[in-house]
Amino acid sequence: MIVKVEFMYEEDTEYICCPAKVGRNIRQLQRDFDKWLYDRENNHPYWEVADEDEEGNKLYGVCFNAEAFVFWLNNVRFNKGKNVAKLIETPNKSPKKKIGF
Repeated sequence: MIVKVEFMYEEDTEYICCPAKVGRNIRQLQRDFDKWLYDRENNHPYWEVADEDEEGNKLYGVCFNAEAFVFWLNNVRFNKGKNVAKLIETPNKSPKKKIGF
């Protein structure tokens, strides 16, 4: 199944290819990904220092694209050693689902 991934502040559209079983639940998977992404207990490469408070404590935000979602699908959510999703440049058929970040 082809899933169209749009980002609110970017013009680029990205596409993910995944099995229908994964695609049918893509919105719930997106919500689970968001929880994982913004959980400071998770040490992933998408954290960025966004600011610093008056006491010198770093304040973090995240910076990511569809590659991060694919990484999460393949290595965190479905981590059985087989990739369930991949980015594709140009889909050969119309996307069945669309998600936005």
